[in-house]
Amino acid sequence: DPSLNAGAQYFAEGQYIHVEDAAFGNDDNNSSYRRVSVSGSSGNYNFNWSGPTVQQQAAIYAWQAVDSQVNIVTLDVANDGRFIIAYKGTPIAGTSNTHWEFAIHNLNSDRSAGSVSINTGCTATVSNLGFKDIAHHSGDPSNSIDWTGSSTATGPAWMSTQTFQQNPNGNALRWGTLYNYWFDSDTAPTSVTIGLFKPGSSPATATANLAGV
Repeated sequence: DPSLNAGAQYFAEGQYIHVEDAAFGNDDNNSSYRRVSVSGSSGNYNFNWSGPTVQQQAAIYAWQAVDSQVNIVTLDVANDGRFIIAYKGTPIAGTSNTHWEFAIHNLNSDRSAGSVSINTGCTATVSNLGFKDIAHHSGDPSNSIDWTGSSTATGPAWMSTQTFQQNPNGNALRWGTLYNYWFDSDTAPTSVTIGLFKPGSSPATATANLAGV
C-alpha cells in the first residue's frame, strides 16, 4: 500500500530458468530487474514500469543502486547455487550501537537456507532482533511460520522452526526469494553463515566474509 510506505521505491524482478543453462554453469546471470511505480489502494493496485531494465542482476542490487552505503557479497555453495547478501549499518544517535539491516536473496540454491547466523564476536551486545519473510499462498505447500531469532555467544541467529527431515515443506529461504534480518549491536558483523535446509553432498553450512563494515 503506497500510502503506508511514504518514500518507498519498488522494483520488479524476472528470472529465466533453463536446464541446459544451469548444466553449463551459466545460471548466475539469469535475473533482471526494473523499477515500477505503484498506485491505488485497498488491494487494488496498479503497477507501471519506470526506467530501463537492469539486465543480468537480481533486484537485491537495486538497494545498493539507490543507497551507496549498502554492501553486497555473494556466497556460492559447492555443487548447489548462489546466495546474495546485502547489508547496511546505521549508527544509532546517542549510543555506541549500530542498527544493521541484512537482506539475503537465494538466487538459485536448491538446498535453500534453513538458518542464518551473523558473527559479531563474543564481546558484542546484541539486541532488537527482527525478521521478515514472505507469506506463501495460492496452493504453495511451503509453510509461512516465521523463523525464530536468538542472541548466541557469537552474534544474532535465526532458524526455521522445522528441519527438512521434520517437514520438507518447512519455511526455508528457497530460490528466487529474499528474507530480511535486522539487529542492533555495539560491534560490527564480520561474517554470515548460512545453514542449508536440504541435505546434500557438500557441507551443511557455508560462510561469507563481510567487507566494508
